[in-house]
Amino acid sequence: MTTPTPLDDLKERYHEERFYGDDRAAAQYAYAIAVRLRAEGSISEARRYARECLRIAQALPAHSPGDVTTDWLVLGGVALPERFHHRVVQAQLHDLLGEHEGCPD
Repeated sequence: MTTPTPLDDLKERYHEERFYGDDRAAAQYAYAIAVRLRAEGSISEARRYARECLRIAQALPAHSPGDVTTDWLVLGGVALPERFHHRVVQAQLHDLLGEHEGCPD
């Protein structure tokens, strides 16, 4: 069993992906960070990354399977959903997002 990537490294990669404009990768990093923070009990910070993940995911194209296929199976020790789009993010992180974080239809 391998040791998960340290959270600080994941956060650094998230910010790099945002800087370089790879929004799909940034959303997937934000997802992994939110899940890891939730597991550690850092709920406030996990909510911040969950909201950012959803915000980015809502802006990503989701018209074909190629648009929503996850880049990684596991990222930072977190299993990513096979299909990654805003509805999946909302369903998987609903406890962090709350009811007020609805997705457009």
